Amino acid sequence: MLTIVPKPSGSAGLKEMVRAGLSVAATASGVSRLLARRYAGRGVILMFHEFTRSPRALLGQGCHIDDFDAILTALRAAGRDFVSLDEALERCADPAAAPFAVLTFDDGYRSNIELALPVMERHGAPATIFVPTGMVTRDINAWWLGLRQLALDLAQIDMEPMGERLVTGTWAEKKAALDRMTAWVWADFARASLLPEIFRGHGIALADVVDLHVLDAAGIVAADRHPLLRIEAHTTTHRALRLLDEDALRADIGANKIFLEELLQRPVRWFAYPYGRPSIGGTREAEVVRSLGFRGAVTTDPGGLFPAHHTQSFLLPRQNGEVRLAPVAHARAGADGLFRALASRGGTPCLLPGDF
Repeated sequence: MLTIVPKPSGSAGLKEMVRAGLSVAATASGVSRLLARRYAGRGVILMFHEFTRSPRALLGQGCHIDDFDAILTALRAAGRDFVSLDEALERCADPAAAPFAVLTFDDGYRSNIELALPVMERHGAPATIFVPTGMVTRDINAWWLGLRQLALDLAQIDMEPMGERLVTGTWAEKKAALDRMTAWVWADFARASLLPEIFRGHGIALADVVDLHVLDAAGIVAADRHPLLRIEAHTTTHRALRLLDEDALRADIGANKIFLEELLQRPVRWFAYPYGRPSIGGTREAEVVRSLGFRGAVTTDPGGLFPAHHTQSFLLPRQNGEVRLAPVAHARAGADGLFRALASRGGTPCLLPGDF
């Protein structure tokens, strides 16, 4: 096994700095507002996961709650209303509707309630929380949380599937090791199935880690009863869906819908694809979601919502709001369509199923 002292990824860090620099330059110069005429559409969906008062404690992950507050303040100042997903679709069909932003949180973290909700209440901003069944039942392979716990707890990690022993004595080494391990999984999501054995071997009880960070069933029900919150579907197991055959795909999504409907005692109508693009192998997954009775589904591809999305709502674009560098400029530029313009290389503004 090769012993490695992990270093920050130069390419990843450079990409992050370039993106932040573009966001700041575009918003400060007015280029972002010019792009918005073509690329902003009628509104934007923003994506978050965890919230924190100390990103350092989460090895750089999560959205600082002060940044979240500043993002909402900036979007409101730009003339955007905060609306639900249902209202967003209705506004797509209304030429006279005011511009809007939608807040979405993935996975059901406790910090959505403990930290984000008070900020939302001050701004009168609703949000949808997409929750996998396994997060609630504590039997999910939340490998991303397990990897973070490994890096936080240990000074050395034996990652046998990678063939590497990672030295994690300092905070910088822990952060770099987490980034390295996460990138290894993202390169092939089938590798996630190898990690529970690694966690057990290093004394990490994954169910306890999930319980520490994620709402339980009572918390999910209480959240759904709040007038600003709505719980919706995010699969049973949080696997990359394109790895599943059609029967397994339908079961993984459908069972989550049934579980949440029984828990919440109401219809569940919205869905989020785990990991975004790695879960989507064309329109197959969207067709399954549609056939199960959902009203719409969100991806992680950036872009605005346009009139066509009123009827083509199963692969909706969604802009990442959880960034470390220049988060307010990033959110503003994303809402104006900068990242859709870059992703499409100046092409069509409206992301539709044919683009997947």
